[in-house]
Amino acid sequence: MTRRNAQSGFTLIEVLVALSIFALIGTAGFSMLDQVLRTQRQTEGRLETLGQMQRAMYLITQDFTQARGTSLAAARSGESGPTAVAFRRSAPEAAEGVVDLEFALQDGTLQRRVSRPNGDAIADQPLLQQVSAIGWRFYDRDTGWVSDWPPPGWIGVLGQRPPNPQAVELTISLVAQGRQLRRIALLPGEP
Repeated sequence: MTRRNAQSGFTLIEVLVALSIFALIGTAGFSMLDQVLRTQRQTEGRLETLGQMQRAMYLITQDFTQARGTSLAAARSGESGPTAVAFRRSAPEAAEGVVDLEFALQDGTLQRRVSRPNGDAIADQPLLQQVSAIGWRFYDRDTGWVSDWPPPGWIGVLGQRPPNPQAVELTISLVAQGRQLRRIALLPGEP
């Protein structure tokens, strides 16, 4: 048996085996890193969408809980029900103490429009994107859930609007997830 000199280098076979092992470890590491980055991108997209949904639902609920007595009106642009809802809400930060709000679907985006009582626009906020449809329903103690406001058959004094319903339900159909979001907001009673 021959002894190797300690100062002699590696044999070609040893170098090839070491390079092969290093290549396998590098490939496995790259695959793991690629998977982690893909998962992170998917998670960030979902978290962003979830945050957008939560902000929209919070704003909608807050706005409806501050609605003024007889201000709610539903706008209809087809047979499928109201496509927009407008009302006046308290706004201590505004000079007039109130603002007019409208929630409507426009080009696949649920919009929140804020304006002064005289009609001057304050803000036009996109709340939720990739929305295929929205649906509104209104709850009144006398009529139950109805899809129109004022309720069918409501008779009031000429020029008088009906009191606001006790609750409003908004159903949002999302394009990407194929899901529906549903929010029921209670409105304040008459003072």
